[in-house]
Amino acid sequence: MNVRYMIHTLSARAIISYARLENEQYSFRLSMIDTRKCIMRDAADEHDDNALFYQTMCVLKKQNIEPPKSENALVDLQDVIFYVDFNGIFDRGSSLKMLERQKKAESMFRPEGITLDFGNGAHRYLAFERSGSMSRQAKLSFIRADVYDAVRRRIMLDMEVGNCQLSKLYAYNGLMLSGGVRIDGINLAKPHRVIVVKNETYRARTKVITVEGDGANEAVKKYSRKEDVRDITVLRHDGEGLISKELAGTIDKIFCGKHIHHSFQIRMPFVKGMLHEVHFHDFLFSAGTKYITDIWGIRHPVDDVDIILTQSMFKGYGWLIDNGMDWNDYLRVFEKYNHALYITNVSKVKPDNHTELNYQFLNTLSMTQEEFRPADLPDGWKSSPSDDKREWITKATEQHYFDFCQNEDFRRQYFIDKDNALGKCIKKNPLFANEKVCVKELNDNADKLIRQYSLGRLLVKGDNRFLSDDILDLLIFLIDNGAKRKHKERTFWSAAMTERFNKNSFYSPGASYDADAVCTLLRNPHIARNEEIQLKLYGKSSATCYGSLFPTRFILMYWR
Repeated sequence: MNVRYMIHTLSARAIISYARLENEQYSFRLSMIDTRKCIMRDAADEHDDNALFYQTMCVLKKQNIEPPKSENALVDLQDVIFYVDFNGIFDRGSSLKMLERQKKAESMFRPEGITLDFGNGAHRYLAFERSGSMSRQAKLSFIRADVYDAVRRRIMLDMEVGNCQLSKLYAYNGLMLSGGVRIDGINLAKPHRVIVVKNETYRARTKVITVEGDGANEAVKKYSRKEDVRDITVLRHDGEGLISKELAGTIDKIFCGKHIHHSFQIRMPFVKGMLHEVHFHDFLFSAGTKYITDIWGIRHPVDDVDIILTQSMFKGYGWLIDNGMDWNDYLRVFEKYNHALYITNVSKVKPDNHTELNYQFLNTLSMTQEEFRPADLPDGWKSSPSDDKREWITKATEQHYFDFCQNEDFRRQYFIDKDNALGKCIKKNPLFANEKVCVKELNDNADKLIRQYSLGRLLVKGDNRFLSDDILDLLIFLIDNGAKRKHKERTFWSAAMTERFNKNSFYSPGASYDADAVCTLLRNPHIARNEEIQLKLYGKSSATCYGSLFPTRFILMYWR
């Protein structure tokens, strides 16, 4: 059962309107009525489970947490954690009103915190963590002062952090707010089960594009574009790790009830990245490798290993060393505080035909009006846009809108494809698609397309996938080159060391794109100029021979 929590979002503007100036410092002590006035009613109150919520529940319940008995969102944290929306508070501006507002808001971060009353009496709250998406939305969490130290100790794994880059510390702690499904009962603290290995690197000479300041000390500086060619160090398999077929099946069944996914976006304390299901036991044994050496120089029996993290996935490595700890200490504290692996995203079971192109990309793309939308097209369609053989940027979105509004075959198939009770009824009697509840859902989808269209979020042919370096190379890096091998193992080892994925190539299994077409690879959400890559498709590839080793669906790339 997916656990959800009721968490309020409060308006910073509303809170600072109650600021009191005392001894040249602003303070905040709001009554129950004032606190309720600050709650943003249009913000989502239900939030997915995450590691921070769970660790806070452990502090409140003395670690005696019982599974929820219903699907209703839990209210236990309603007066313990809340979010504050600072949108517009720290925008650039020099008006006296804005500067005063910012000074009041800054006082909310003082050690004294703010005092609010959510109905269970007045409590003091302190500024706490924020996730990456919260940062982009100018939101910050606050936590009740009486649980602050205990929760922080648990998410820091008893480590003391000295001088460091605070932005990185906040970013890594913010991972604890990533919503996901908690995977219990898989004993990750078992010796050798989870290990960390080194990332390989290589040197490449390439064009580097940067900006250079003019050297002025003014508040607003001018920058100019600079290009040069230099040698850079490239980290292989950044943020990627491996998971065995057996454990992948176990966690997927906990996640969704069956084993249908093969790549998992995960979170653990100071750990983030992707785990790809790979039969690495068979591969390593075939190459005569019986042990894997981790970044501490410890050898682990291949048989006992189920998860291989790369060092780039483990963000707490430096702090662990600074505290005189190693991976065994990490796992000991991990188990002590009942931490777990969280799945925040998974690979798709089958690829999509269309994906969303956002407004940010439209700003970076050079196109003519005819390419965006020909001027002779009608404002509304009486026949299907597919009847027009031309291609333009907005065509797929307009086609979907037409289908939801006028294409009777599509409207019926939309429900049938869901394979639920309603879909089965419509499959038996297509007239059920004209029932009020079905018509409303179709119209709501059409209205959503219009809203997205107005924001520049357009549908285009393509799909979203996890991007991966060549996993076969990662397996080769794990081979023990000094091991004694039998003849059959030497033959396999020799083939593995010489077989490589073609340079400047990519592999996208199951893609629905047309052969001989050109497509563009975009990073999401970090879309910017010079970050898109054009790919030429050649149809079916002999690379499908890797299918038995890699059951997952991702885009495999190798550039040098």
